[in-house]
Amino acid sequence: KRVLKIAGEARARVHFCHISTKQSLNLLVEAKKAGLRVTCEVTPHHLFLSREDLKRVGALALTMPPLRSENHTKALWEGLKNGWVDVVGSDHAPHTLAEKSADSVWNVNVGIPGLETTLPLLLSEVNAGRLSIAEIVRLMGEDPSRIFGLKGFGSLKEGFRADLVAVDLEREFRIDASRFHSKAKFSPFDGKSVKGMVVKTFVGGKLVMDEGEIVAKPGCGKIIKAQAKTGSVNEP
Repeated sequence: KRVLKIAGEARARVHFCHISTKQSLNLLVEAKKAGLRVTCEVTPHHLFLSREDLKRVGALALTMPPLRSENHTKALWEGLKNGWVDVVGSDHAPHTLAEKSADSVWNVNVGIPGLETTLPLLLSEVNAGRLSIAEIVRLMGEDPSRIFGLKGFGSLKEGFRADLVAVDLEREFRIDASRFHSKAKFSPFDGKSVKGMVVKTFVGGKLVMDEGEIVAKPGCGKIIKAQAKTGSVNEP
């Protein structure tokens, strides 16, 4: 509330990450309706997991903000479908299994790896009729690029960078954390069946991943920094 109050008074552009509760989302919806220049992001674990899953996977699902009850999860999905959520971010936290297996819960590193599970989870929702490919493109490409001023990114247009992901919507598989390319060889989604697989990834027009294998040379990537202050996805 305090940040929204300041944003309104200063006419500042603010992006809120990791929205996890119905109350937070409602505040942002009202702020958007009032014309405040705010945007927000949710994570896959807050969409697909709830507090009940802690009984099943334990410390592996400890994250920040923590997992919420199912009524909050439902609210996030409604906000996403109604267009109030601007971004789905992986919130990738590549902790090792040892870092998530401390003797005391207070010593467990919080965070969940999401880099290799986010898109398959969302593609499964496309197959279930809950999402469309166009909505995924908006949430993970178009709007993030626009919010952070990444000109030439996030869309299939002439003159834009050829960052492409090819998917097979019919491919079914079980998530196997032991095969992750990340150093995080765990996932609260380990063993979950999904339908929709990433089969090829192109960065700048160059093939970097093919059928689960990294084919690019180490060090070929680079950090892309935001080029504008955060704010409304409708602003240039």
